[in-house]
Amino acid sequence: MSPAAPTDSTTAPLEGIRVVDCTQMLSGPFASQLLGDLGAEIVKIERPGVGDITRRIDPAIDGDEITAYFASLNGGKKSVELDCSTDDGAAALEALVDTADVLIENYKPGTMERWGLGYEALAETNPELLYCSITGFLEGPYSDLPAFDMVVQALSGSMSITGEADGPPVRPGLPIGDICAGMYAVIGITTALGVREECGGQHIQVPMFGGLVSWLTERAGRTFATGEPYPRNGSQHASLAPYRLFEAEDGWLALAIGSDRSWDRLCVAIDRPDLREDPRFATNAARLEHRSTLAELLEGVIESTTTEVWFNRFREYGVPGAPVNDTIDVFEDEHLEQAPYTVERTVGETPMTFVTAPISFSGLETRQNRDIPNLGEHTTAVLSDVLSPSALRTLQHST
Repeated sequence: MSPAAPTDSTTAPLEGIRVVDCTQMLSGPFASQLLGDLGAEIVKIERPGVGDITRRIDPAIDGDEITAYFASLNGGKKSVELDCSTDDGAAALEALVDTADVLIENYKPGTMERWGLGYEALAETNPELLYCSITGFLEGPYSDLPAFDMVVQALSGSMSITGEADGPPVRPGLPIGDICAGMYAVIGITTALGVREECGGQHIQVPMFGGLVSWLTERAGRTFATGEPYPRNGSQHASLAPYRLFEAEDGWLALAIGSDRSWDRLCVAIDRPDLREDPRFATNAARLEHRSTLAELLEGVIESTTTEVWFNRFREYGVPGAPVNDTIDVFEDEHLEQAPYTVERTVGETPMTFVTAPISFSGLETRQNRDIPNLGEHTTAVLSDVLSPSALRTLQHST
């Protein structure tokens, strides 16, 4: 199947693309959720009677049926119960994949092959299949390690640069290994879709470890240039000042001064024009040399009033700074309220806000379907199109 050509302004970019989603937890479901936002049909394969692991990770939001974790990553998908480790289940998946454009899986390496569902086997009957494997590592010394986000963060170097200078390494608040791999999977899949007519099917491999190593970017560059590990700096920047958090009267304020021009504007905004004339702070190099002294001066100023007052002053003078929102504040933010990044849905009787892909097109629409599937809700409807009635009955009796 090929990507459907846009026919009007309401066509989604991946309209007509079917994705068989053999993933659970975060990296794979995040990838397939993005593909669904772009218009693809997502058929989620779940273990009979068990489902995705995240169906059992509290808090629950609809009795015991739906959890917030599962709902946040699996809206708009079709849930099909299949035990792919059995002959009947594997045959059903193979029949389903023959109608699909994409398969995503994030099982432990070798699992799909053991079930006869590896890329080589499925490509025999669907040579245009784009088969994406999200793993912790590619083949090598670590290929058998459990691919948990924290393990990959530790090995990739990203955790070593997170935390205060005099404290231990810290795991970032976001599961960046999982999210990074999911985004690279979408990039790989959409790239392969774009060239599939010329190049045919592909086996796309996305390692979490490699993804996070690639995110080191200029941190890696600094290491190669100096021969030293990139330091932990907390909220400070290694090469810019003042670039850190400051505590205001009612919360934290992030200040990101990246040039001497921005520094001049900050001095005016905080009513301290005298600091512009101080040779200790005249250039970024000088401010770095006197970083501690500068921080003490600014702390005394920033703590005198509220984050809202400072945010308004910074906006007035073009200073890069903002209050630190928590995960309640951000969804009450005036900008987010006007941006098409969220959609409201009711799960059972509980109202929920779901975050959608922040991608917009001038002539295309993204989807905002966040209806949460019950386990196996679409099994019969989906499989009846690819299995004979007798094969479907046999499969249902065996699960």
